[in-house]
Amino acid sequence: MKKYIITFFMAILLSIGINAQELTCADFQTGKFYIPTTEELKKFTIIKNDSVQEFTLNLDSIVTNTVVIRKKGTQMEWINGIGNEQPFHEIIEWIDDCTYRLTYDESKMELDEMKKWTNDNNGIVVSKRRIEKNCMFYNATMTTNSGETISQNGVICKE
Repeated sequence: MKKYIITFFMAILLSIGINAQELTCADFQTGKFYIPTTEELKKFTIIKNDSVQEFTLNLDSIVTNTVVIRKKGTQMEWINGIGNEQPFHEIIEWIDDCTYRLTYDESKMELDEMKKWTNDNNGIVVSKRRIEKNCMFYNATMTTNSGETISQNGVICKE
């Protein structure tokens, strides 16, 4: 009897392992996602002329996450959920399966000075650091026209 019980549990464990889905970068190219506001997301590093500066952004404490909907080549972002204010419209240029460039879509929204500056400096390049469960940990980097490199780590999770 013990032999049958052990065999039964082994079969269940094997089927769970076989059916468990490992996410890849391709799973983060389209769909609905969220970006939780983490302590890591608030930290930035600026490198210029071999000097390194770090600073922490004071994000409003009521910002808990950002909802992202991606379609091929585009992305819309809402702070604290769909329906809260107007979304940001962005263009995604895929460099490879795990790396893409984000710029703001001025044909779909009016750009403030920061968004114009981001576009003028060739946007933000986002690259995968690792994937855990349903989340991709990333590094977002922008190299400015004046030679500064600004980077930030974050996480985006598939719903």
